[in-house]
Amino acid sequence: MFQFSKNLFKITAFIIAQFCIINSNAQVLNTDKTSALDSNKKIQSQISLAIATDQQKKSLVDLYYAGDFTFVGKENATTLYTKVDKVSNGGVSIQDLGTFQLKNNRKISNKFYVESFVQYQWDGGLGLESRALIGMNLVHYLKNTQKEDFFFGGGIFLEKEKWNFSQVNDLSLVNNAPILILHPKLNLTAKYSIINPNNNFELIIRAFNQSGWNNKLLTNRTSVFTTLQFPISKKFTTSFNIDFLYDTAPIVPIDHFHYNYAQSLSFSF
Repeated sequence: MFQFSKNLFKITAFIIAQFCIINSNAQVLNTDKTSALDSNKKIQSQISLAIATDQQKKSLVDLYYAGDFTFVGKENATTLYTKVDKVSNGGVSIQDLGTFQLKNNRKISNKFYVESFVQYQWDGGLGLESRALIGMNLVHYLKNTQKEDFFFGGGIFLEKEKWNFSQVNDLSLVNNAPILILHPKLNLTAKYSIINPNNNFELIIRAFNQSGWNNKLLTNRTSVFTTLQFPISKKFTTSFNIDFLYDTAPIVPIDHFHYNYAQSLSFSF
């Protein structure tokens, strides 16, 4: 146990160092690896980095970082996941989002797992200043092999959010005071992924449905994450990622539907 804690500390320090080096300032859970719990690789990791600039009338700068580190035990797996994406044009922020999550999957039978997690994130493009949550899901696996992963589950989490009105288009609806909410939510989730072990081609699809009560109204957020990964070499892969989010009752008056597309280059070791 002491050795595990020592290794976790080292990995955490490394990620923080990477974050500081990039010097950039990540909304729903999308932090999954396609990996069975009985894997022979006890420590698995992946880092994605991207830096882009475009000199037009103003300077466009895009900084992107994502990293996950997983410790695989006999009956559980623990993952530390981080993501930061910051885009500015002429010093004006266009996109500023980040996610930090620590998650543990503990096997309680051949078909059932307990998924517990803590998370902190923000999304300047939506006006989400901060989102902190802690929760737990009971997950039922239909398949959990080195090639295929298919499960569904449900649980509950406690969420604290702070929203501002920076992305509200209707000025008559703008309120200078940020909105702070704290409430529990029900969480339904499902995931399907498949990987070719010969060339590391991978497809991941995960969906979430989160519901709760706010101001006597039932709120519901549905999100779908899709990742398609192609190998370039043994160490490098390129991936295509598209995320969808639909919120029936946004905390501030912004659009109900949002999507995000990204392509990245990853180095695995």
